[in-house]
Amino acid sequence: MSPYTPTSIQTTLPSTPLPPNSQRQPIATQRLVVRPLQQDDLEAFHILRTQPEAMTGTRLGRPDRNMQETQEALDYFLTPNDAEVFLFGAFLDGELIGEGGVHTLESSGCGWPEIGYKLKKEHWNKGYVTELLQTVLKAWWKLPRCKVEIKVHLQSVDAGNPHAEYVYANTEIDNLASQRVLQKLGFERFSEWTEPDTQEHRLGEPVTLVGYKLLQKLMT
Repeated sequence: MSPYTPTSIQTTLPSTPLPPNSQRQPIATQRLVVRPLQQDDLEAFHILRTQPEAMTGTRLGRPDRNMQETQEALDYFLTPNDAEVFLFGAFLDGELIGEGGVHTLESSGCGWPEIGYKLKKEHWNKGYVTELLQTVLKAWWKLPRCKVEIKVHLQSVDAGNPHAEYVYANTEIDNLASQRVLQKLGFERFSEWTEPDTQEHRLGEPVTLVGYKLLQKLMT
């Protein structure tokens, strides 16, 4: 968790509860179908989550050990949890190749809603993550909003536009591929910190992360 200095601001955020999965229609992009995951996707989700390369950026940094772990992960996408997350699967010719979206409305590392993603290794470097996240963010910015007062990372606030709304993402400082994805989407780097790693194969070792923010107007 980023040891950030918080500041209180007045801004906007999507009204909660968020629209349920049942009201989130599938979106066809140039190559993908982007839709909420459902219980019937469990086996395909397990294939994604048992690929080591797809799980390198997760909290534990390892594949799921069994179907129960995958079910617990899938539950996070489903009702009633969809009231507080905005997550979608990416399907290529009917195959689940990845997932992504806003997985928390209040990031522990920044205070803003946080976005993340996973993608099967064989589909890396083909622009699918950018295509997925552009679609999700466009839908995110269209959600009904309300005025709120929240505590966020001081460095994430623009003094010239103090009420602006952002989404947040972070990645390891050496993960240049993820940083390129964020930059392509318009994210701006604003923070860097070192903390004990949570991934099992290097638990407690220092890891340096970088924080990125995306201004709402860039996606409208």
